[in-house]
Amino acid sequence: MSARQRGIGTLILIITLLVAPTAISLSWYKITGNPLFRPLGITDENMRAYFGTGKWIEIVAEVEWDSARSGRLARADMEQALRRAFEAKGVEVRVVFRDSASGTRILYRVGPSVIGPYPQARAAEGISAAVEAYRMNVPFKP
Repeated sequence: MSARQRGIGTLILIITLLVAPTAISLSWYKITGNPLFRPLGITDENMRAYFGTGKWIEIVAEVEWDSARSGRLARADMEQALRRAFEAKGVEVRVVFRDSASGTRILYRVGPSVIGPYPQARAAEGISAAVEAYRMNVPFKP
């Protein structure tokens, strides 16, 4: 056996040792469907779906948008302001807009809890309550 053949054999062995754990793990994931074995794919959503541990709790800010009474504020600005306010508290929010003709109001839904509605000028008052309701259902992750 020449030095070149030994070098190629060593290279193939190294590649096999590097790839084998991932290939075995991915194969086992495909067979069982258990997300614990999926390489680099463990997420809270996958774990909850597989193990059936409770409902997915999220904060949804439902904005009844009245473009005639919203002043100079655009939808994108309102969405960005809400996202930043919740990010400052360490949680994520999903913002949903609905058209309205009776003024802009914000309603916060956290699982079964409903907080508000708050008029646009007082929207910040419901953020702390929504975050507290969220943390009652979901453990705090700093």
